[in-house]
Parts: sequence; structure tokens; C-alpha cells
Amino acid sequence: MSMLPELKTRRLVLRPIAMSDAEAIVALAGRDFEVARWMTSFTWPYEDGAAEAFLKTVVGKDPLKTEALFAVTLGGVFIGVVAVEPPGDLEDLSDLPTLGYWLGRAFQGHGYASEAVEATLAWAFDAFRTDAIAARAFEENFRSRGLLRKMGFKPYSMTERFSKALDRRVSNVVVRLERKDFEARKEAA
Repeated sequence: MSMLPELKTRRLVLRPIAMSDAEAIVALAGRDFEVARWMTSFTWPYEDGAAEAFLKTVVGKDPLKTEALFAVTLGGVFIGVVAVEPPGDLEDLSDLPTLGYWLGRAFQGHGYASEAVEATLAWAFDAFRTDAIAARAFEENFRSRGLLRKMGFKPYSMTERFSKALDRRVSNVVVRLERKDFEARKEAA
């Protein structure tokens, strides 16, 4: 079974998610509608025990088969999550792993998400031995779409997902990142 490594960036440490992160997940996302509303999986109001139940499905499991879930930490403090789901999450790009992420609202707008996503992508291309990675974002989530575009993701298709927090179907933009585009962008930087 493969284990998740610890990834270090200029300001952050990404470590494997742990059961002890449940409280922080609830505080930063489960109790903040402005974070929860952009995620399809979060109920609103967030249900007691939902974070623990979710963590039980990934902690200690093979991240390449269930989900590779990194806790994003700043000075040891949990500020959000970056995840890579194995192929199969997206109908349109079912052969590709799928990236997802969120940060607590206080930590948004400082470039932390870009830093965490970039490190995770570099790891995921190798770990999943893939030439491309997919992602999706709500059509009206312009900040997230901008970050993905900055990383080199290109629009691929549109899909609809049911958002539990908004209690309706939401248009999502499906995007795809080729390894060569990701590497070219890193070299240009």
C-alpha cells in the first residue's frame, strides 16, 4: 500500500490527513457557508459526525485507491485540504485522477491555495503515473477557476452536480491539465 508523503512548499506543509483534523474541518468549512457552498459534498447545516465519518473512509487507506487527502498546514495550523481522487470521479474524464481543494475563509486570498495545489499536482502526476489530471469547479466560482487556469488547466466540458449545501444542481466546468503544460509553466516560472 502506498502512503502519502509530507509535501513542503515555501510557506506550507501538506501532510496526510488525520482523524484529529475533524474538528478543524468542521470549524473552517462545516460551519462557514461561504466555504461549504462551493463544495458538492458538504451538507448545510453540516451534520454532526460527518467529518469523522468521511475521514474514516480515507485515513489509513490506500490513497491511490480511495482518495489522497492532504491537510494543508501553515505554521502547524490546519487551514484546508487538497485532495486527489483516483480515476472514475468524472464521467467525462473517467480515466484521469481528479483534483479538489478548499481553504478556510481567513486563509483565502494569500496564494496558499496555489502553493498547495502546485505541490500536490507535482506529486500526483508521478504517484498516479498519469499524463493528465482533471478538476471541476462551479461555473460561478471564478476564484477557483482562475487558480486552475493559472496552473495550466484548460476547459474540457460542462457537467452538473447536485450541491447539498445549495440544495440544487449546479453547473460545473470540467478542466484538464496535461503534464507537459504543467511542467512548461513551472519552467517558465
